[in-house]
Amino acid sequence: MAGGRGAPGRGRDEPPESYPQRQDHELQALEAIYGADFQDLRPDACGRVKGPPEINLVLYPQGLTGEEVYVKVDLRVKCPPTYPDVVPEIELKNAKGLSNESVNLLKSRLEEVAKKHCGECLRMTSYRVYIDGTVD
Repeated sequence: MAGGRGAPGRGRDEPPESYPQRQDHELQALEAIYGADFQDLRPDACGRVKGPPEINLVLYPQGLTGEEVYVKVDLRVKCPPTYPDVVPEIELKNAKGLSNESVNLLKSRLEEVAKKHCGECLRMTSYRVYIDGTVD
């Protein structure tokens, strides 16, 4: 489907949202949720979506901030043009307080979550919930 699937709950007379529109909505939601821990890595990230999302999210166990944080990891997500109908590339970087084995296991599980929720809007927000339960 060239234009992507429409958002759930949209009326039958409304045209489905395009991939760039859906991606833009997801980026806005992620920026609102993560604030300073959200970074748009695309070269021309200002304004409307110019290309598929490529982002970095700094993730901590839920409820911890500042000097209390002994565990964190950067989640880098690079989306193809047809995201969310195609699974994005997931990479974990700059892990603190996690063994290589834990990082590899976490990456594997995040990829499973991505495949399970393929086609859903706001899929990336589910990564935070998963990581919060895993890294605690």
